[in-house]
Amino acid sequence: MTAVQPISLGDNTVYLIDLGGSRVLIDTGPDYRGAAGELVEAIRGRLPDLVVATHGHLDHAGLGSWWQERGVPVAVHPADWPLATGEAPSDAEFEALQRFPQESGAPPDVAIPAAAAIAARRAWVRASRTADGYPPGGRDRRWPTGLRYRPFTPRLRLDEVCVPGIELLHLPGHTPGNAVAWLPSEGWLFSGDQLLLGLTPTPALQAHHDASGPDWRFRSFPAFLGALRKLESLHPARCFPGHGSPFGDVNAVIAANLEQAEQRIQRTLEVLMNDGPLSLYDVAARLYPRALRRRFWQIAATVQGFLDALESEGLAASRGGRWHAVQAASAPLS
Repeated sequence: MTAVQPISLGDNTVYLIDLGGSRVLIDTGPDYRGAAGELVEAIRGRLPDLVVATHGHLDHAGLGSWWQERGVPVAVHPADWPLATGEAPSDAEFEALQRFPQESGAPPDVAIPAAAAIAARRAWVRASRTADGYPPGGRDRRWPTGLRYRPFTPRLRLDEVCVPGIELLHLPGHTPGNAVAWLPSEGWLFSGDQLLLGLTPTPALQAHHDASGPDWRFRSFPAFLGALRKLESLHPARCFPGHGSPFGDVNAVIAANLEQAEQRIQRTLEVLMNDGPLSLYDVAARLYPRALRRRFWQIAATVQGFLDALESEGLAASRGGRWHAVQAASAPLS
C-alpha cells in the first residue's frame, strides 16, 4: 500500500512516499538553520532511497548536498543542473537582466533602481552559496532564517530515474528543468511549484541556462501554460504542492489558473490592438498603472509572459523593442 507523509519546513512542504519496497522524498527541503534536524526527526532516522527535486530553486533543492553527503542520491532534471551546481544564474544572465529595464522602455527613475535591485540579487545569490553560516531571514519570514544553497552535482538525471509506481514528468515552464511526480495508481500529483492553491506561480524572467546574447530569455510562460494543460489531461484526484497543504478538486484549480491567464492575455492583446505599437513598459503601464512603479520586476515579468504567449500563438510580434498585434501589422510602426 502506498502512503505519503507531508513534512512542513517553513514555507515549503516536502513529501515522503512509501511505496512498500522503496521510499522516495519529493524535494530536498530548503536549507535554513535547523531544517536538516527537522527532517531527520520527521522521517524517524530512516533515510529515503531517493530524493527527487522538482526543480533547481534553492527552496526545493537547497538540501541536495546534505542528502548526498549521507549517501542518498538526488535526482534533478539536467536542464536545471546549472542551478544546482551554481553555474546559473550566470554572469551573462544577470547582465542581461540589468539591461532589461532600460530595454523594456522604462523611464530612468524606474530603470535605474530596477537594475540596482538585480545587482543586489546577484550579491545575495553569491552569498547564499558561499556563506559559512546562514544569512538573516527576509522580511516575509517564510523560513526561520535566510536560506543557504550549497552547490552540488546531482547523482542522477531525473529523466533516467525509474521507480516503479512513480512517473517523473518533465514540464518546463517554472524553470527549464521543472518536473512533477505522478502516481497514476492513486491519481496523486506532486506538483512542486507548478500548481499551488490560491496562487498562480507565474514564471519569472529567466534565461536558457546555456545561452546568452539577444535571445537569452527562456520563454517560460507559454511553456508553463502548456504544462498546466498536460496536468489537466491527467485528471488528478489529489495534489500535493510544494507550498501549502494537499488539496482535491485539482482540475478545478487548473481550470481557474488557465482561465485567469487567458483573460489577461486577451486584455494584453486588446491593449496592443487599440494602442500599439508599444514598449513592454507601456503595455504594463496600461494593464497595471498603479502597481508598475513599485513592483517593476513582478509586473514586467508577468506582462512579458503575456506577450510571449501572444507571440507563440502568432497574435503579436515585436520590432525594435515595440510590440504590436499581428492583425494590425500593416499599420506603420513608429
